[in-house]
Amino acid sequence: MADWAVGDLASLIGTVVQGLLHTLIILGVINGLIDVALIWQCYHYAKWEQFKPLLTFLRIRKPAPATSESSPVALGSPNPTLVATVPETPKKSRWSTILHLVYVLAVVGLSIMVWGVVVARVRKTATLRPGEDGTDPDFSPVGAAFGWVSMVIYTTSRYPQIYKNWKSKSCHNLSIWIFILLVIYNATNISSILIKSRAHNYVIVNLPWIVNSSFNIILDLIIMAQFMWYRKIRHADPVAGQISEVQEERKEPV
Repeated sequence: MADWAVGDLASLIGTVVQGLLHTLIILGVINGLIDVALIWQCYHYAKWEQFKPLLTFLRIRKPAPATSESSPVALGSPNPTLVATVPETPKKSRWSTILHLVYVLAVVGLSIMVWGVVVARVRKTATLRPGEDGTDPDFSPVGAAFGWVSMVIYTTSRYPQIYKNWKSKSCHNLSIWIFILLVIYNATNISSILIKSRAHNYVIVNLPWIVNSSFNIILDLIIMAQFMWYRKIRHADPVAGQISEVQEERKEPV
């Protein structure tokens, strides 16, 4: 989370210094505020970790529902928390998928509407002379440096998560919808830059952000592929998948 905050700050400074699209600057501000909120949540909820041993003790002492000898998890299981685990029903999973899909479509639709209103307003009121529309920006070494720094931070922040998923054969505590929205976000970022202009100087100035979004799309697609692959493994062997998730929870720092 900290590296995302540093990356967003570097990206914001780079977009302001380079004088890039206003949407990129606004997104930099919004991303920075979201980072602050997420970091605050991490510190706020971390204090509840001190009660984790007590919660585990109460969970173990809670009477578990009776299971038959043929049940995948027997009463003598070394992982008592798995006994009370109820697998998610296909109907519930399908309904959750529909709700998340509607949410994603609503976000995309609302973004397009806001973009249309802003563009219509600017075209109606702006009286820019040739060269003042941002398609021929001046190259700033300082802005470019901040842009490339943010690109390196953004892209390298994905590798630890990909490695962790591969090592644990699980995407525990992650939501695939976050990465779906990130792919849409980065794809629209690239589109918004290239639709405005594809002049050589314009592309060179925006190159750090184009490369950044392109790499992040690839890495996010890899994480999404991990979601689908490890979900298939978990469905093939539910008990092993639950044990893996419990082990991951125990590895988390208290």
